[in-house]
Amino acid sequence: MASNIPSAGAKRPAPDKFSLLGKLAFGAGDIGPGMTANLLAFSFLIFLTTAAGLSPVAAGSVLAIGRIWDAVNDPFIGYLSDKTRTRWGRRYPWMVLGAVPFGLS
Repeated sequence: MASNIPSAGAKRPAPDKFSLLGKLAFGAGDIGPGMTANLLAFSFLIFLTTAAGLSPVAAGSVLAIGRIWDAVNDPFIGYLSDKTRTRWGRRYPWMVLGAVPFGLS
């Protein structure tokens, strides 16, 4: 009698891959926030050069410092978040503690 259970050495079938249309549809959810963020960054750059009187190099440096901070800080916070083990879960304490400075800013 043949068994339908795969043996330990048998390979599983490869998972289905997203089609190009599926990838585009998945990425379309970020169009609105992405456009808003880019518009604000561009407007902030114009504000820094015209109203604040900074040179274009200084204004670009202000934006670059923020991006560099994110490049260093985000993986570090992600690591800490992944290693957090509480009875409320891994993410909830970070969301609660992060709400205070976010609300004050």
